[in-house]
Amino acid sequence: MLSRGLTTTNRPAALAALKRIGYYPLSAYTYPFREPARAEDLAAGRTRSEYFKAGSRLEDALHLYEFDRKLRTVLFQALQDIEVTLATRIGYTLGKRAGDAHLNIEHLDRAACERKTRDRLTAHQAWQQRFEKLRKDAREEEYVKHHLLHYKGEIPIWVATGFMDFGCLVRLYSLMNTRDRKKIASEFGLAGNGSQDLYQWLRALNILRNNCAHNNRIWNRATVNPPRKFSLHVAPPVLHHLNDLDNDRRQKIYTLIALTAFLHRTVDPTCHWSQSTLPTLAKKFGSVAGMTLENTMGFPTNWRDLDLWSRES
Repeated sequence: MLSRGLTTTNRPAALAALKRIGYYPLSAYTYPFREPARAEDLAAGRTRSEYFKAGSRLEDALHLYEFDRKLRTVLFQALQDIEVTLATRIGYTLGKRAGDAHLNIEHLDRAACERKTRDRLTAHQAWQQRFEKLRKDAREEEYVKHHLLHYKGEIPIWVATGFMDFGCLVRLYSLMNTRDRKKIASEFGLAGNGSQDLYQWLRALNILRNNCAHNNRIWNRATVNPPRKFSLHVAPPVLHHLNDLDNDRRQKIYTLIALTAFLHRTVDPTCHWSQSTLPTLAKKFGSVAGMTLENTMGFPTNWRDLDLWSRES
């Protein structure tokens, strides 16, 4: 890295960082410091040169890495809270219909459940395969063993949500009938036909949650299939600015961070994640070699003044 133009003020510390983090995980944070691609780079399929811009410092890349590590931590914390609340509300809502409502399409949306997947299974059959695997994996949990022993293995929905992962919960939500989905959407702060918007949000946040859990880069990451624009009658005013973002910003991670902030504030109004935790971390990022949250992660220029991030809202 040094031979290709990257500099460091402390070679022993740089070597220690490489041993601790690894070359390839760290190299993702050095990529923005590389020179534009030359003809030989393009011929080799590279979009950037192997050489670094003059003045590029390893310490700046390490700053990006540390910020990203802390960002994953605070996002994962908030997403876990959202996941737990989603599990609870699905359990309560379906539980009012029947203990086995998750297994019986009579209590779900038949059309959604019978939709065919690429594996030629119905959507509900595919979901059940995932559910059964998670139940098998949880067989040593005390609450699962209790039901296996005393209830012939029948695990009611309000118990089963305890071993479902985020993806399994989101897929089950998509199979619930319209009335139940709307009820849960309203409990998450969406009105009218907001259940489809909530499903899209949760599906995107599940990917974000998995990236956080597996230590994948979040900083400057593009969002695959970002949530679509929503009706202003569905979402409250604190989210309306998302509809004003241009396509480039919508594909950045800010949209998902904003949705996380909104949903977390809804499930736990006493927590100050959106007013304190995230803004405090963002303030520490500052500017790295001209890179800011605004020009790398899609944050609006005036984002700190928006009601979503305001202490008074």
